[in-house]
Amino acid sequence: MKKMVLVFTMAVFALTGSAFAQDPAYSNNIGLFLTSDGHLDPTAVDGTGSCGTVGEDVPFTVFVVLSKLTNPEVYGWEVKIPFKNMLKVGDTIFGDNVNAASRPDEYLVGLASPLFAADGAVAVAELQFLVNSFYNDVSIPSFAYLEGVYFSLLPSGLPAYLEAPGSEGIAMFPTFGDPFSPGQPPQLIMNGDCTAVGVEDTSFGSVKSLYR
Repeated sequence: MKKMVLVFTMAVFALTGSAFAQDPAYSNNIGLFLTSDGHLDPTAVDGTGSCGTVGEDVPFTVFVVLSKLTNPEVYGWEVKIPFKNMLKVGDTIFGDNVNAASRPDEYLVGLASPLFAADGAVAVAELQFLVNSFYNDVSIPSFAYLEGVYFSLLPSGLPAYLEAPGSEGIAMFPTFGDPFSPGQPPQLIMNGDCTAVGVEDTSFGSVKSLYR
């Protein structure tokens, strides 16, 4: 992938009424869904969108889906996916890939041949999680977020994808929330009420500390 720049400024996301809301004009989205086609109805609470329920020690799969793409080919992508109150037990990156990330929860993925979007959307990875009472309180919600990586491809620090080998990269906006307003909504809610929650300062504090 293209050499990463050392600038890191993070665009953040808003909580505006619901965790499941974004200006429909935004293109080049990235989201976390419980099925590979969950982006078709992200607000679904039946286990096909980005909110669901799961029992203790029951593994579940979360798909990383790029949607509303302005280019049909994906030659690489980068994003950080921190999470709260659940355990990640594995992941699978799709395509003939190399993941160059060295920091926790980050993905810096280059592809030898592109993944192709169908109707503007393509699943690029799946993550396996579970909730375990030994490490977590299973009675409270679990969340996963999307952030830019530390050594970002873009000066903005947003998640990005490559639409062609050696390209400058295209910014991706989280499926939920206004990416240009303060706050950070979760992109996945498990065992919650699927409405807006407060900003999670624990994982986001390190990003805030880098503001200038």
